[in-house]
Amino acid sequence: MLAGAVFVEYIFAWNGIGKEIVDALNKMDLPVVMGSVLFIALIFVLINLIVDLIYGWLDPRIRLS
Repeated sequence: MLAGAVFVEYIFAWNGIGKEIVDALNKMDLPVVMGSVLFIALIFVLINLIVDLIYGWLDPRIRLS
C-alpha cells in the first residue's frame, strides 16, 4: 500500500513524498532519494510492528512462548 501511494501522488499531482522522490530522480538528487527511501522503509517497519502488536493484543491465542 505504501508503494502504491507514491504512484498515486505522482499521477494525481498531489504534493507528497512520492512526488518529491520522482522530482529528485529526474534531477539526479541522490541524497534526497536515499533519505526518502529510508523514510518510507522506516514507516513500513513501524506500521508492521504496530500491526503485529495489535494483532497479539486482539487475539488471545497469540503468545510469545
